[in-house]
Amino acid sequence: MFGGQFQHTPFGQGFAQHPRRSHVRMTLWITLLDVATGGRRTVSLGTQAGVSAVEIDIPLGINDGDNVQYEGIGPGGSDLVVNFRVSPDRRWQRDGLNLTMEVRLDIWNLILGGDLTIDTLTGKTLTVTVPERTQPGTSLRLRGQGLSNRSGEIGDVFVRVQASIPNHIAPEIIDAIRNHQG
Repeated sequence: MFGGQFQHTPFGQGFAQHPRRSHVRMTLWITLLDVATGGRRTVSLGTQAGVSAVEIDIPLGINDGDNVQYEGIGPGGSDLVVNFRVSPDRRWQRDGLNLTMEVRLDIWNLILGGDLTIDTLTGKTLTVTVPERTQPGTSLRLRGQGLSNRSGEIGDVFVRVQASIPNHIAPEIIDAIRNHQG
């Protein structure tokens, strides 16, 4: 009834015993985009009989170092255990389902504010409003734009702004700043 076999003991029926299946283990490196989109991937398994290919699903929101067991798809009906490793992304830092990117804005945009356009990990274009007098190091939050997982939870995107000083500033502006500080 439960898929196992019952063992008879001197005291009646015993516990269900499930036949142990062997495991084949592998490590699979994926990108942060794979974490965001999930999907199917064909992987090759080297066996004594040669190389075989199987398809696996990459779970949405999988964490670096997570192991996922795929039952019965390995050689001879063995289970395949995949250790997922997520390659570092040069643009995004991950914290759970949240993603953070850093942008450099010139001092004038930080002082005056304005709109900033960014592309998300999946290529979606978003507009972020930078408020007037934004301090360098401030993180602007875009709710519900981060990674999602199989449970339907969705993280946020954080845009951390840093200051960039323009190479050429008119002497009149420098004089005005000096006079204003006094």
